Amino acid sequence: MIASRLLVIGLVASALTACTTLEERRQRAEAKKLSDAKATSRADHAAWRGAPGWRDKTYRNEALIALATDSNSAVEIALREQRGLLLVDELIAMDFPVATGKRSHPTPTGSYKILGKVKDYKSNLYGKIVDAAGTVVVSDADSRKDAIPEGGSFQGARMPYWMRLTNDGIGMHVGYVPGRPASHGCIRLRAQTAGTLFGIIKTGTPVVIAQAAPALAVAKP
Repeated sequence: MIASRLLVIGLVASALTACTTLEERRQRAEAKKLSDAKATSRADHAAWRGAPGWRDKTYRNEALIALATDSNSAVEIALREQRGLLLVDELIAMDFPVATGKRSHPTPTGSYKILGKVKDYKSNLYGKIVDAAGTVVVSDADSRKDAIPEGGSFQGARMPYWMRLTNDGIGMHVGYVPGRPASHGCIRLRAQTAGTLFGIIKTGTPVVIAQAAPALAVAKP
């Protein structure tokens, strides 16, 4: 009986040791991937920004994007450049065009966190107003100010991949990105960019909105 118990204990100990070894190997492999990505990321991004025409394009470091999790990711929005950055372990994984608020509806600066996400979202503030026949009577409507005719309705603007930053309606979402401030305060993204961000960031992910991106200052030699 004692021998049987000792055998069972030995088998359990061996299994635990094997699991520990596998987990250690996985952690070492992940650490090496991150180390390799870090070794080249700053130079790669600097070279990309040094090429002509980069302002209308999106930089993607696929190795870093593959390592992104909700716990190691952050977003920075640079109002002056009309650019956004996805950071993974404080390294630039994406550098992409955005369209922030126009002068009449400026995007507020500050440090935020994602409050929630909705893939198919419609604004309850901005959109269009149609009459009873379905004809658009106000194409750039504000539901708080514009009157709805009898029998008509307010139709909120579509904001796919909505990522809320404030309780008063500021967030990130798919929209027209013309290379200049153009929104009612939100941060507009191209569809592919929004899809990537939506799949990585979670409620609580930090987002910094500033005139210049802090990570770019750090990245400079």
